[in-house]
Amino acid sequence: MKQLQLIAIALFSASVLAITSFAGPEALPSGKEMKEVAPAPAPGCDFSWTGFYIGVNAGYDWGDGRTRDEFLPNEILFNVPNQTHDADPDGVIGGGQIGFNWEWNKWLVLGVEADFQGSGMEGSTSVVPTIISYPGVPFQGPGADDFLRTSERTDWFGTFRGRIGFSPWCRLLVYGTGGLAYANVHYHGEFFSALPGSVFIDDSSFSETNVGWVAGGGLEYALTHHWTLKVEYLHYDLGDEGRTALETFNGVLDNFGTHFRWDTEANIVRGGVN
Repeated sequence: MKQLQLIAIALFSASVLAITSFAGPEALPSGKEMKEVAPAPAPGCDFSWTGFYIGVNAGYDWGDGRTRDEFLPNEILFNVPNQTHDADPDGVIGGGQIGFNWEWNKWLVLGVEADFQGSGMEGSTSVVPTIISYPGVPFQGPGADDFLRTSERTDWFGTFRGRIGFSPWCRLLVYGTGGLAYANVHYHGEFFSALPGSVFIDDSSFSETNVGWVAGGGLEYALTHHWTLKVEYLHYDLGDEGRTALETFNGVLDNFGTHFRWDTEANIVRGGVN
């Protein structure tokens, strides 16, 4: 019997060794089984803002065309008070942009951008002078046809700007921008008065390419690795422009006149694709 028991124990031990050898060390109980498996790290942002880009845009432009009319040689002599009024130009714009971005440490973005726009921004205003009398002429007051008229129209403009922004999360860029602005602007100012037997006309019309500053900001979002959408606000100021229109009295030029001075500022809201 003892021999049979020894044989049975030997066979059982051999079976256990064979099973554990086949299963490998992973089948053995371990304290590691009680530990939670750490989650895989989240994938990093797969988009970079670094590189050149080119795109198109369209939007709306509205301006502050404030005009001051000053009567010469002085308002007391003419008894026509100097007046200020607004042409308030506005219109649709459209154009294109080109630029370069450099992204640092996956959140800070520096860049430069140039754009050029066609503009339909235009506005005019016409007011009746407050009081009208002339040297040696009895006071008549403003006639039914008397007016002061000014207008301002922008045909095109462009900017060259720096950009600085940050990416709060992948594919979104929040940025500020500022730099140089330039535009071609048409100005017109006219004073007309008709007294019995007399017609006075002061008229000035000209165009200038003015230079000033621009600043604003926007949001840009990457749809894919090669296409982005943006929305942007800009304000530009090109200073003021002035001209003196000498008076024509019954068709003859004299020494009186009107000095017109226009402010040239505008606001832009536009969307674009790069």
